[in-house]
Amino acid sequence: MKKRWIIALALAALGFWLFRVPGFSPAPHPAENYTAALKKFEAVEKAEAALPLCPGGRSRMFTHGHKTDRVFVLLHGLTNCPEQFVPLAKILFASGANVVIPRARYAGYADRMNEIQGMQSGQDLLDQAAIGLDIAAGLGDRISMAGLSGSAVAAAWMAENRDSIESVLIMSPFFSLYGYPVPVVDALSAILSRTPNFYKWWNDDLKEKNPGPPYAYPRYGTRCMADTVQLARNVRADIGPLKAGRLDILTTATDIGANNALTDQLAAKWAAKNPGRVTIFQFPKSDGVPHDIVDVNQPDAKTSTTYPVILARLGVPSPAGNPPAPK
Repeated sequence: MKKRWIIALALAALGFWLFRVPGFSPAPHPAENYTAALKKFEAVEKAEAALPLCPGGRSRMFTHGHKTDRVFVLLHGLTNCPEQFVPLAKILFASGANVVIPRARYAGYADRMNEIQGMQSGQDLLDQAAIGLDIAAGLGDRISMAGLSGSAVAAAWMAENRDSIESVLIMSPFFSLYGYPVPVVDALSAILSRTPNFYKWWNDDLKEKNPGPPYAYPRYGTRCMADTVQLARNVRADIGPLKAGRLDILTTATDIGANNALTDQLAAKWAAKNPGRVTIFQFPKSDGVPHDIVDVNQPDAKTSTTYPVILARLGVPSPAGNPPAPK
């Protein structure tokens, strides 16, 4: 009888460990003015200068030389880097806004086969978003944030928890994995986020020769992916009044990475709690839009289709012709 109680208690403890929603709490340190924002970005540049990053791997800041009415914070995908958002950033810059693209920890290394990318955590994604918002506070009066895939989860967390954001756009948000029951993914993520990391190829046949941007990683780490789901669990558990003024959601019907059905459910909950402040739009299958709706260098990119929609959600008109390069 005693043995049965021990087993029951052990199973209960295991269940609590697996399904306990983890907590996250990055502290905001917003720049007080434009000069302070520049100093914060200079500190980021100095730290990144000591890292073996590829040319497009570093954080970017596009500024008009003064504080502007609007400023955008752009968060790249899990195995990508700031270069992913540069073409979109140039359009936003040409509209008169300042733009910052912070690099996530372990992103953008010149060695695309490095062994540390998989250690990136949900907290790292929040820290990436937080430093972007801290810098943006001194770059513009009205802050908008946009995030893709795993970083969209961090952007959603900020929409729920951080003040002074006018709008948040989440694109192809990775709240859970496509094709699997959410509780199963949650349980596996709790385990994999605490076990030794191993890597999976985005394309098992082509491996490191998988066509795509030369600055993006051809594989992903299990801990990185699992801890992103852990962050998603935190977001999903706290659906209520948004601190951001507006939340816009973009998905694509051809996505076989993110769980769109779950995203739809979360959107409905956010909309119910925040009437008139939440929108969701899905690109239909006929458009053939991939999970990465942002990067112009993806072999299956459909940015001529996605950019006008993204810009409309950000409140920026689509440009005619090529936008000027930021200084």
